[in-house]
Parts: sequence; C-alpha cells; structure tokens
Amino acid sequence: MTDTLKSRLEIIDVDCESTTRIELDKLYDNAYYDGIKFHIPSPQAAEAIWLRLIARKEQEFIQELTPALKSRATILSKNDASAIEGMVNEIFADDRYLERMQDFYREVTKKAMVYESSFDMDAKRLELLDSTYRMGAANALRKARRNVLAELEPYTQPGAPEDAGFLSQWRHYSNLSPLRSITTVALLSLTSYLIAAIITSETFQRLLERFGWSGGTGL
Repeated sequence: MTDTLKSRLEIIDVDCESTTRIELDKLYDNAYYDGIKFHIPSPQAAEAIWLRLIARKEQEFIQELTPALKSRATILSKNDASAIEGMVNEIFADDRYLERMQDFYREVTKKAMVYESSFDMDAKRLELLDSTYRMGAANALRKARRNVLAELEPYTQPGAPEDAGFLSQWRHYSNLSPLRSITTVALLSLTSYLIAAIITSETFQRLLERFGWSGGTGL
C-alpha cells in the first residue's frame, strides 16, 4: 500500500511541476525588447503560478490519499505512516520553493543579456518582491503540509493494539454513516439494560427456582 501511494504522490508531484513549467514558459514568452529597453515578465504573475502549484499539489494529494486510506479502512503501521509523512514533508519542503523567485530573476537576466550588454533590476524592488513571495510561499507550504498530513491522522494511532481488526472494522462501519455508530452504541446500551431487567425480575427468578437453579445475584 505504502509503495503504491508513494508512487502516486511522486507522479502527482511531477505532473504538477510539468504544468507549472509550461505556465512559466508562456510567461517568459511575454518578455520582449522594444529596441530601447527589455521588458521583463511580471514577477507577481510568476508568484501566482508558484502559489497555484502548491495549492494544486495540496488538493491532488488529498484527493489521492483520502479514498486510498478509506478503502483500506485500516490503521497504518508506524513505518507506513512515517514513510508517507516523510514524503509529504519532502515534497512540500520550503527549500524546494522559496528560491524560485531568485531563479526567475536569473532567467530574466539571461534573456535580457541577449539584447542589452548590461541589465540590472531595481535591487530594493527585487528584495521586496522576493520577501513577499517567500512569506506567501512559506505560509502556503505550512498550510499544505498541515492539511495533507491531517488526512493521515485517523489512520495513525500511537499505542493502538496490535490486533487492529476490530478497530478497523469499527472505523469502516462508522465512516459509512455518522449516525450509524451512535445508533449502535444506543442499541447496545438498551440491550444491556433490558437483559439486566429480565435477570432481576421476579418472573425470571421463579423460573430459575422451578429448574432448581439458584436465583442469587451471582449470575
């Protein structure tokens, strides 16, 4: 199960990055030289592309994990849970995304140098744009890690008994309908009270005495 899930998450990661690469290439195509000045693509547009990338991965990871885990209706072993959690943290690691605005500047500069012998962007503006992007990306990554890993929580219970069969079946049964588990508990309680009432009734006690059994409270 873990290997299959990891493979699926890796495919999602690659597919999302490929889509983003296409969007960035289109953005770079908007750069042009008017004979006097080289006009760069919008850094804000690049920022929006990367934030969409993080959100897209978050959404598709959840869409992949949720049905896969529910269909198994089981408690993940510590090793399986750790492996999936490690992969999620790796794919949404800050160092994979926070330098991308700097990469954007380097790519833009490379294109500009084809037309201009020297090209330099406003250092203060670049610093502000980079800082804004880093803050937004860090927050988006933190949210993505939290939301994706939250999908694992119902299936990772530290200290769960080795025989998780009953708990797995109960979770599967409860997930079918939130009211069903409540109804089951209520019925079990009513059954217990009914049995207790029957045992302590005078009719039941007389029936026991007729067959020669003791009607004490040790039953």
